[in-house]
Amino acid sequence: MAQQLITVSATAQSTASPEAVFALLAAGETWPRWTPIKTYALHTPGVNGGESVGAIRQWNSGLMMNLEQIVELQAPTKFAYTLNQSKIVGVKSYRADVDIVATTTGCTVTWSSVFYPKVAGTGWFWKFALGKLSNQLATGVATYAATPVAN
Repeated sequence: MAQQLITVSATAQSTASPEAVFALLAAGETWPRWTPIKTYALHTPGVNGGESVGAIRQWNSGLMMNLEQIVELQAPTKFAYTLNQSKIVGVKSYRADVDIVATTTGCTVTWSSVFYPKVAGTGWFWKFALGKLSNQLATGVATYAATPVAN
């Protein structure tokens, strides 16, 4: 039996501009300030250098180590990445899309992910865990972008 594609999504409102939110997403060194991630490193530069499309970023948070590749940058409305390697996350074909839509008071941030569980029967767990993480990420970037410290 084929594994079922799992989708998770979280939305947060921000009083920040779409440009401010996008700037945080595109700058990996800011992620430890607004996510559960403890450390960041640029593993491999993108096709245009730095954190451009194709860049691979390394995240560490305690037991977790991920390598994620930037696959889409459309400032200031779209940021997307794939999970290339993980020390602990048991999913495959993972892709996250962050959509930023301007509103009259700032913007809406929607963090959506799709993936397959690596092990049959674990999809419910990864849907819960990555859904919770998506909520933390969307809320984190939306809140942090609106703080004076971020600007």
